[in-house]
Amino acid sequence: MQFQLTDTQRDIQRAAKEFAAKEFDPDLAIELDKEGRFPKAIFEKACHLGFVGIDYPEEYGGQSFGLFENVLVTEEFCRKDSGIGISISLADLASGIILRHGDEQQKKQFLLPLAEGKMINTVAATDSVNATTRAEEDPSGYIVSGKKSSVVNGSAASMIVLLGEIHSSSDRKTPRPIMLIVEVDRGGVRIEGRKRTMGMRMVSINEIAFDQVRIPSDHRIGGEGSSLAAFLAGQRIKTAAQALGIAQGAFERAIEHAKVREQFGKKIIQFQGLQFMLAELYTQVEAARGLVYRAACSYDVKSSDLEPMASMAKLFATDVAVRTTIDSIQIHGGIGLMKEYPIERMFRDAKTIQNLDETNLVQRALIGKNIIGL
Repeated sequence: MQFQLTDTQRDIQRAAKEFAAKEFDPDLAIELDKEGRFPKAIFEKACHLGFVGIDYPEEYGGQSFGLFENVLVTEEFCRKDSGIGISISLADLASGIILRHGDEQQKKQFLLPLAEGKMINTVAATDSVNATTRAEEDPSGYIVSGKKSSVVNGSAASMIVLLGEIHSSSDRKTPRPIMLIVEVDRGGVRIEGRKRTMGMRMVSINEIAFDQVRIPSDHRIGGEGSSLAAFLAGQRIKTAAQALGIAQGAFERAIEHAKVREQFGKKIIQFQGLQFMLAELYTQVEAARGLVYRAACSYDVKSSDLEPMASMAKLFATDVAVRTTIDSIQIHGGIGLMKEYPIERMFRDAKTIQNLDETNLVQRALIGKNIIGL
């Protein structure tokens, strides 16, 4: 399988690179990371230029491209700045579920505003300990109670896709999975303490409590047995694209620094040992790119190998990003540890996306089960 980009894809890649070069101010990135602020103004500009929602159909504010084009944009954004790139790519976290399982009204109501930069959405999936999120059926819809932990963009999102359990009045012993759209301004929704994370500091991660929140019946997404497999695969691929961009950016910064730093009267890039290190990193980054691009293609053509490809891409690309940022810090020497330089933040962001949500141990388990046919 070859990954020769089309002229249109090259144009998208070039436009994303130029946008990031112009808008991702290094000093602002340091400030946003330190203060834990979302890059709202940059996000809005990215929406207006069509980078966010590029894979939405045109009738919902997008450009009718595929996940592959989304990956190209994410890679270029994270290549320039890991924090800003990750923040923008996570701003429409719930859109994959709405696109695949939502009805026409839900898509128009919740995708169009996001593509226009007027809102952020997210997914609340993981229950807090001893706080299973339950939805009780009601004549007008559902009543939701419970608490979700580690909700990405918890304090920034206007809308949440909530994954919970439904208990019917006729059968309270057998809960069934349910997906509901919940606007955060509904009564009973409470955004709680923000998590202090190693990286991804521009993205708020919160606990969200639901206390007898009333949800109308038309806010339910999908029906019985709706599968999230494709959504999860898509998110793994997007995370892999973030990691690929970070790895490429860290590699390029390592070369730039090695060309100007001197030791023993020579530029350090002249030392064969460092050249060997760069050769290893280059090989790893290119291998990661091949996996990520192939996984994105598998998603767009609905290939039967999507799930293992998505897990392999996420596993390998995030591992490469961590290794590349560590080695880039090594090449930078002492200044690589300074917060005034982006490489320190790139390492923190790479390590965070490697472990947050689905760890790479989970990816190895998923790949292993696929190998043996489970």
